[in-house]
Amino acid sequence: MTVEACKSFLRATRQQPELGQQLKAVTGMEEMIALGGRHGFDFTAQELAAGSAELGAETTPEPAADEPAPPRGTAFYHHEYDLADVPELAPLIDELPLLKVRPPVDLAAFRARFRADDLESTSKSPSDPEFQEWNRRMMAAHWQDPAGGGARRDFHLVNLDEHVEHPGYPAYFAAKTRAIRLLEGVFGDEIRLSGSMWYPPNSYRLWHTNENQPGWRMYVVDLDDDFPEGGGTSFFRYQNPGTGEIVTLPERRRIVRFFKAEQDPARLFWHCIVNPTERHRWSFGFVVPEDWQDHLGSLRAA
Repeated sequence: MTVEACKSFLRATRQQPELGQQLKAVTGMEEMIALGGRHGFDFTAQELAAGSAELGAETTPEPAADEPAPPRGTAFYHHEYDLADVPELAPLIDELPLLKVRPPVDLAAFRARFRADDLESTSKSPSDPEFQEWNRRMMAAHWQDPAGGGARRDFHLVNLDEHVEHPGYPAYFAAKTRAIRLLEGVFGDEIRLSGSMWYPPNSYRLWHTNENQPGWRMYVVDLDDDFPEGGGTSFFRYQNPGTGEIVTLPERRRIVRFFKAEQDPARLFWHCIVNPTERHRWSFGFVVPEDWQDHLGSLRAA
């Protein structure tokens, strides 16, 4: 294990198209190390950090690009469709059985980290000064939370990409890579995975903005079964940046959702996700280009 092995791996991701394609499906350190190991490059997290820094210093800066065109104004902050109703994206349905993995997580310990006051915060407005103060204190303290065992309080769910050792991971990773390739055929080569999350019963992601990763996101959402008729559902909730209105959207199986994260303080897209049910929920996020709508002829026709 050496820094040189890490640098060789990073160079290979630029020189070998298949390896570069697989890299687009990687979202975290564990996956990066596992991907390198599968291709004969052994390095640690520390070596990855050092190798990335050294390789960056060696790289000759590219000429400055022309000033990009100003981004489109966001007239609508959220778009949602049944996946089967978008022909260009419907083939993703075939990948869902392999994507919807359940790593061997201690669900009893997971349930023990549930905090009613955290969940209650999702019913408040992110604009409320009382919420903002609570959120500031919570975010400052969550790493030291004794009840959480070091887990993030705002992130009461399971990040699938942190479980590279579970038996279903190879097939899961292959399905992610195929999903990237499919989406490149629809939207072009700007696609990459942004996160794969499993929401067991009584899970949630508290209010957040993704402002450190601005741009359009596409999320594919699915469940292990339909919700009972007349019962509760998981939901996606957001604050309209223009009006301040809080919008709550009940969920169903196999939907695809688009929204835009922005950095302008006046246009932050505050949103949260809650699964208060006995169903299991999965979501798979992708970075998509600014002109994603132009690539979906079926939506333009509608």
